[in-house]
Amino acid sequence: MRMPRRLVVAGLALTAAVALAQPTAEEPAPPARRTHPTATRPAPPNPQAAEDRALLRQLADAQRALGEQIQQLRERVDELKEEVAGRKEEENADTDELKAMRDEVKGLYVESSSVKAEIEGVKDDIASVNGNVSAFRTYSGFFIAVMILLLAVIFVLTIRR
Repeated sequence: MRMPRRLVVAGLALTAAVALAQPTAEEPAPPARRTHPTATRPAPPNPQAAEDRALLRQLADAQRALGEQIQQLRERVDELKEEVAGRKEEENADTDELKAMRDEVKGLYVESSSVKAEIEGVKDDIASVNGNVSAFRTYSGFFIAVMILLLAVIFVLTIRR
């Protein structure tokens, strides 16, 4: 439904030419020469005027079509604006969700870091307990050995008597 530019330009030029050719109210009417009434004869049909009218009708139709197309374009632009606004809202929602997820990841990182620090502390505690258990085993082994030796000495002393 697109009109060629040449046709639109030619139509506008023709419209301007027809408008300039028509007499305006500002121009004075020619003075009347006769005082007695004359019979008016119908003007012979002008083939150029018929062509002008047909072209003007075509121009009017073209203008109506252009007006409809402009209205459709306006409606489409409004739809696109609404769609863009909707997409922006979705983008903002996605951005907010992304920020929340990042904050959650940061919290998990901090939490995992603190858990790692606690694990290191527990490792140190386990190492110290292992050292204490080793020392206890050593001392308990000596104690048991001493007790067995004392029992042997007591047994030998009791048998000798």
